[in-house]
Amino acid sequence: MTRTGMHMTKKGFSFQGPVEGVHALNSWITAEDDLFLVTHMGFLEIDPNHWHLDIDGLVGNPVKLRLADLLAMPQREYMSFHECAGSPLAPTIAKRRIGNVVWKGVPLSLVLERAKISSDASYVWTSGLEWGSYAEVEEPYQKDLPIAKALAEEVLLALEINGRPLSMERGGPVRLVVPGWYGTNSVKWLGSITAADRRSRSAYTTRFYNDHTAWGVRPVWHVAPESVIVSPSPSDILPADMPTTIWGWAWGDNQISSVEVSVDGGGSWQAATVGPREDRSWQRFELSWSPRAGQHLLICQCTNEVGERQPLADARNAVHSVEINVA
Repeated sequence: MTRTGMHMTKKGFSFQGPVEGVHALNSWITAEDDLFLVTHMGFLEIDPNHWHLDIDGLVGNPVKLRLADLLAMPQREYMSFHECAGSPLAPTIAKRRIGNVVWKGVPLSLVLERAKISSDASYVWTSGLEWGSYAEVEEPYQKDLPIAKALAEEVLLALEINGRPLSMERGGPVRLVVPGWYGTNSVKWLGSITAADRRSRSAYTTRFYNDHTAWGVRPVWHVAPESVIVSPSPSDILPADMPTTIWGWAWGDNQISSVEVSVDGGGSWQAATVGPREDRSWQRFELSWSPRAGQHLLICQCTNEVGERQPLADARNAVHSVEINVA
């Protein structure tokens, strides 16, 4: 949907992230310079004075909101991890594009309430304004949310990240944010919201971002339990028999209840301490270790509060390992 006051500044798939990968994630709140950027069709620049959001479909009061309208509505802050689902063309390869940020914006539920969403609506379709092609598909970027998630208090029309207005690269002036779900659902450069009684038929909900399981096709929605080791990193050379701390982050839509760490490539496991979470933030885990000289393969594996366990291989949330040299 092409509108006045916007243009594509870069076309095609794009990825940016820290050179050190997860080992750059030393802070509880991830600085924007260390937070990944992924786009399917490119970057869109929008004149905020021309931006508007259309809410239509199964609503009693179709509305068009300008940026000033959103700024005048009640806003809230919400801390959450933010994770890319990885490539929909290779869904079993772990990419570990992750960060932890504070979003601020208008709860989606307030906008749907203003539009008088119908009780017949079971899904909300959200569409971005960018255009172009991805994997030989050329159509608008559209995702959907079950109505229960769309009305959840944490789902925002985000205006800020970490206390600063959303930049063009981050999907500004307004993007959808769906905490607890993979980033593919958090539509950037949001342009329209449609209430419907069925799922969207967009390529991004049918062809892409669906997992084929033994129980059938499952949308890539809620984030499965995952953890990474931040320190030590492969570039660290540790002295033998000196105490050090293995630490990292664990996260998921459901809270993480335990993390185990192996220092011998999975031969044995030790329980790490796991910190609390705020809203849907990631959680820090730690394990004290006095290594012997030689090569060590460190692995972390987490389990969430409903018993889901991080898989060892062949999944977007497969366990993370780090090779360490102890002098």
